Amino acid sequence: MHKMMVRVATIKEIAEHLGLSSSTVSIALRSGKGIKEETVKRIREAAEELGYTKSTNSAMGKAIGFIVTTQLDGDMYELARRHILVVNQEMAKRGWRTFPVMVPSSGDEGEKILDTFIKEGGINGVQMDGCILCGRLPVHLRPRYHHFLAERFVGKIIMLCNQDVVNGIGGVTMMDYSGGIQAADVLIKAGHRKIGWIGSLGSENNASERLGGVHTALRSVGCSLQHEIWLNDRGLLPTAEMDRMLMEHLPEDRAEWPTAWVCSTDWLAAKFIVWAKSIGLSIPKDLSVATFDNTQVAEHLAEMVMTSVVFPFEEIARSSVEMLERQFDNPETKPSAWVLPGSIRAGETVAHIKVDEQAGNNFDRPRESAGKAKK
Repeated sequence: MHKMMVRVATIKEIAEHLGLSSSTVSIALRSGKGIKEETVKRIREAAEELGYTKSTNSAMGKAIGFIVTTQLDGDMYELARRHILVVNQEMAKRGWRTFPVMVPSSGDEGEKILDTFIKEGGINGVQMDGCILCGRLPVHLRPRYHHFLAERFVGKIIMLCNQDVVNGIGGVTMMDYSGGIQAADVLIKAGHRKIGWIGSLGSENNASERLGGVHTALRSVGCSLQHEIWLNDRGLLPTAEMDRMLMEHLPEDRAEWPTAWVCSTDWLAAKFIVWAKSIGLSIPKDLSVATFDNTQVAEHLAEMVMTSVVFPFEEIARSSVEMLERQFDNPETKPSAWVLPGSIRAGETVAHIKVDEQAGNNFDRPRESAGKAKK
């Protein structure tokens, strides 16, 4: 004998049936707090009539919104995909569910998505018990929406790979300042003293902290940064456009260029390497490069393994769920930041150079690679 499959009504369907908001229906079905008694009664009667059962939701545990900024094509960044994979695994262990909230990196659509999410307190009629913000929101949306989200999910929101304690959001983040010291130190130990910086305007907050570490490392050996260049790489940044932007800042005489560069992101470093090759330079023979994060997409573009400061992204993702769980247990806990250190991954983009070569670059002089890619 075959069992009859019974379709269970959703909160959204009940809301549409009654002409109410999904958030009102959800609250009425849970506690009814703040809603008129007659409205709660009408909602619960309609839920019973339509076949809604509270157990279908409660059996699945907490519902957690996962807010992530997307690329121009609407896809997640590689690191975000790695994060949500680990977050989903950690959620499953606790019987929780993850609901992605995709926020475009530019345009007005992000505001509409966040406004709806904050107003409804959930997605498609499912009320969120808490929220994880994967990194900071796009520049044009913060800190306003950081503040709004903190107000909507008081004590139940954390940030992954960043923090905004000032606006009420704690988080698990990286030692970007220390990472900057590590990146510059790799170049310094390879003999470089003429070191430049290329920063991404698309991630200027982390980049500024990383740059601070680079300055500190250079001061420790009595040197200063040779060139500081910031590029708007939010778009595709074609090689021709990068050439124009770099040439606006660099001296005409290549002998005056830095012998090594720290790039604030691996994607920017990969684009820089592609550009260097396009003008006939060799990496690391002519220019050395150190960067951060080490994503496969960036290395595929660079066609070489880049010397990088890598952070424990899986541990950061696991810790973010643990932090949120602790906030559920202790809602009065003040927002805080857990900071995890990075480590150097040797690659193929740094070469040793004699300190006496700093007086002028000789792009024909061979140099020994400072590190081989780890298998």
